[in-house]
Amino acid sequence: MTDGLSECGSVPIGLCTWGIYMQGFVTFSRNVFIPLTRVCRNSCAYCGFKCEVHEEGALLDEQSVVRLLERGAVSSCTEALFTFGEQPWKVEGFEDKLEEIGFDSFIDYLMHSSRKAIEIGLLPHTNAGVLSFSDLQRLKSVSASMGLMLETTANLNSHSDSPGKDPVERLRFIEAAGRLKIPFTTGILIGIGESISDRIDSLEAIARIHRRFGHIQEVIIQNFSPKPGTGMSRCQPPSTSTMLDVVSLARRILPADVAVQVAPNLIDPKFLVGHGASDLGGISTVTIDHINPEAPWPKIDELARAIGVPLRERLPIYPKYVMDSWYSDEIKPLIEMLSDREGFRKV
Repeated sequence: MTDGLSECGSVPIGLCTWGIYMQGFVTFSRNVFIPLTRVCRNSCAYCGFKCEVHEEGALLDEQSVVRLLERGAVSSCTEALFTFGEQPWKVEGFEDKLEEIGFDSFIDYLMHSSRKAIEIGLLPHTNAGVLSFSDLQRLKSVSASMGLMLETTANLNSHSDSPGKDPVERLRFIEAAGRLKIPFTTGILIGIGESISDRIDSLEAIARIHRRFGHIQEVIIQNFSPKPGTGMSRCQPPSTSTMLDVVSLARRILPADVAVQVAPNLIDPKFLVGHGASDLGGISTVTIDHINPEAPWPKIDELARAIGVPLRERLPIYPKYVMDSWYSDEIKPLIEMLSDREGFRKV
């Protein structure tokens, strides 16, 4: 069953197969996943990532972070993906956890961990959640890129216990990243109760922001995946045909310099590439996808054969922004060491 959006055949060929015919390859980055904390102020009906302050995973200590970073470096990763719950410091008891490891604020600990990544040879990409402008400005100095899933511009029941999922607040944050010239990843989540018109509104909102600031590298079209123990555990994920429709829609709405990304561990990307997807996001040979632990990463060489399109490795900061020097002096030496003349991963 489809959502009634137009199929690929109605999309101009230059847009429908943009990933193949415009650039001739599909991109990805090689990362190590650092779930710095799973404590979160939100309680989304579909999320299995969140944990309580007293549970395992409430806060990774420095030794654990360094160990993961070193494994990533040995495995030829270039990206340290720092993921955490949104504004965990607003959860009672979390600041006590921070004090136990010697930090007064979570942003200070994130900055410290990011600098450890840089020392070890990995470029930080931070999925930050909604932060203040001053915190965002601080993190820019140690981040090659940053991200925040818009998810949707709609107010949904699945977000009723999630103050951080206010669409207005999230759009303001994405705009703030643009003002600071931070290479940025955002995306929409498919199958959490949104309508077709909500998807269109969300993509158009992202497109408007990018046209103003030019900082959005990629937009993830991510399919909802049900998690045991969550409010939406018995809900059906979106069909492949629905995802094909939305990827085609995204390619048609978004500016041509914004990549459409799909997650190859959540859905077979072969046909999505034919509909306009041109990036497969971060793939780890070291760690699981802690957001979707039920979905193992595909092997990179097998993935290239399966989709029938050459893969080209990039850094967490896209080539365009490498060439335009959208990065701080603090990470400049590492970017210059890791990137080739076109801004991709140096072979």
